[in-house]
Amino acid sequence: AVVGLRRRRVVIAVFVVVFDERLKHGFQMLGRFDFIDLLVLPMLGKSRSFYNYCEGEITPRQLRQHVRTLQALEQIVEQQKGDILIVPAQFGMGHRGRSVRRARECFKANEFGLGALAVGSMTLIHPERYVRFEQLHTDCAGDEFAPYAFGDFSGSPVFHFNDDELKFGACDVSRAYARYGSVSGFVPQ
Repeated sequence: AVVGLRRRRVVIAVFVVVFDERLKHGFQMLGRFDFIDLLVLPMLGKSRSFYNYCEGEITPRQLRQHVRTLQALEQIVEQQKGDILIVPAQFGMGHRGRSVRRARECFKANEFGLGALAVGSMTLIHPERYVRFEQLHTDCAGDEFAPYAFGDFSGSPVFHFNDDELKFGACDVSRAYARYGSVSGFVPQ
């Protein structure tokens, strides 16, 4: 479940998460691939015209969280102590026109990229997003995507709107387009 509040171009997202200390790689969303592939993306498809270019590719071999995102979420879990995390976020305008790689280099000290689960959830609670081609398309800088499952995580998930439908796919982290921006969150200080 995700709840959001938008004020003065700042999006506050609340994510209900499961923290399992037995996981070796720190913070992980338990079943996060299932949440993305079986819950969030199908819900987007029910709420509007939607096409998933990554159908069948949302697996641990092809999608993983960026290390900076994992570290930031660990900090937030420590700070907030509970199942509901409140994460201040921006929906891409702060890194508009930058590649994902460049956006990650430009992040403020307490800033981190949000992944497909967070951006998809934010999209569900902001139905005014992705309704025209002229709107900002978003990169999910908190995730890394391996297009052919060969271990080369050179891509990141994207949400964009064209041909009258919302589309989910992946692009190379080095490409930069004026109509795209990386979505990011902030560790509260």
